[in-house]
Amino acid sequence: MRFALFTLAGLGVLFGALSFSALDNKSGNTPSAKFPSHEFVSQEKTLPLTYKLQVSGKDGSCTVVKRGTVEAKRAGLDLKGGCAHLMPRLANARYWHEGETGEVIFATAEGRPVVEFFPADGVAYQSLNPVSPLIALTMK
Repeated sequence: MRFALFTLAGLGVLFGALSFSALDNKSGNTPSAKFPSHEFVSQEKTLPLTYKLQVSGKDGSCTVVKRGTVEAKRAGLDLKGGCAHLMPRLANARYWHEGETGEVIFATAEGRPVVEFFPADGVAYQSLNPVSPLIALTMK
């Protein structure tokens, strides 16, 4: 008896979903027409993001530019204004990798980490590795 009730309930849900889908298609409104795809949204947000990089104990700052889409988990990285002078290891950084929890890694062309950051209060990101000297990224 229970099996029959569950079967009827399941069929009711299935027919209801099919009816809703059929009505939606008759009106010409497909889900993709109502809600733009993620790819379409990310194509609109291709402006570079610019950050100011500062190294604790060093005078001056430099500019870091994340190229590509805002949502990109991997993007090109441009370091300008003497970043390599502030911290020589930055000379090899080519890519911006963003993790699932918001951490950011500057990586070499081969994918090796150069600097690792985490989201921080007061600045956009603060270095996690290397621990010293402390490196801060602030949105420009």
